[in-house]
Amino acid sequence: MTPHLSDMEFRLLRDLIYEQCGIFLAENKAYLVENRLAGLLEQSGSSTFGEFYLKVKNLPHSDRLCTLMVDAITTNETSWFRDQYPYNVLREKILPEFDRQIAEGRKRRIDIWSAACSTGQEPYSTAITVLDFYTASRKETLCHNWVHILATDISTSSLARANEGRYDSIAVSRGLEQKHLQRYFAQEAKGWKIDDRVKKMVSFRHDNLKLSVQTVQTFDIIFLRNVMIYFSESLKRELLTRMAKLLSPNGYLFLGTGETTSGYTTLFEMVEFGKAIYYRKKP
Repeated sequence: MTPHLSDMEFRLLRDLIYEQCGIFLAENKAYLVENRLAGLLEQSGSSTFGEFYLKVKNLPHSDRLCTLMVDAITTNETSWFRDQYPYNVLREKILPEFDRQIAEGRKRRIDIWSAACSTGQEPYSTAITVLDFYTASRKETLCHNWVHILATDISTSSLARANEGRYDSIAVSRGLEQKHLQRYFAQEAKGWKIDDRVKKMVSFRHDNLKLSVQTVQTFDIIFLRNVMIYFSESLKRELLTRMAKLLSPNGYLFLGTGETTSGYTTLFEMVEFGKAIYYRKKP
């Protein structure tokens, strides 16, 4: 029988979780911590949540038990072409703009970062959008030389699934059009495997958004969608400042529905395209 999570144990674990991955849990989330960490008590040989806290507190962030805790707390809700509008903007506005710059010799490549990529649907949806765009103009071979997508997440289990590129029937039914399923996936006994044309455009890497991002490159587009809602106000400000530094001049930032840069930073300007709202780094 799983022991009850006391108020004190919740506060200690909540602060530890925030310290390790930046996820801020309100007071009414005690049930979530209790439910999601219950299985780890037995794995760690802990008889109470307090004992589990003491074991994890002094471990390095890279320790397996810390990783399992973060995996358990992380919400990996995702779908193909989520909300659709970022991919419409990418296809109809940004890719034509960047393609012209490449043709004119003003740009050599397009670097895209999918932060908090979960099990891979976002970066793969982005790669499919790019492939559709360049295939239509018979530039698919050049596309693989020009476009590079980095996908990162804090959850090692989600990254493993993303890198494998295999999805069951339920997963592919969530937002994936039949034309894309037929064009970019191969059916297997237990589901579907994404085509190498898509897979080789994306590289996956573990990263913690609360810490400094482990890269020296800049990006033309950053997808930071549906992740800031889990962060504190101070971390949102810090994170958006770092995103601006990692964007190339006039680079683009996509946030989730209901997320905004307003009130956190003045480094971006809002852009509207149709019903879509996204952000451009100010010159």
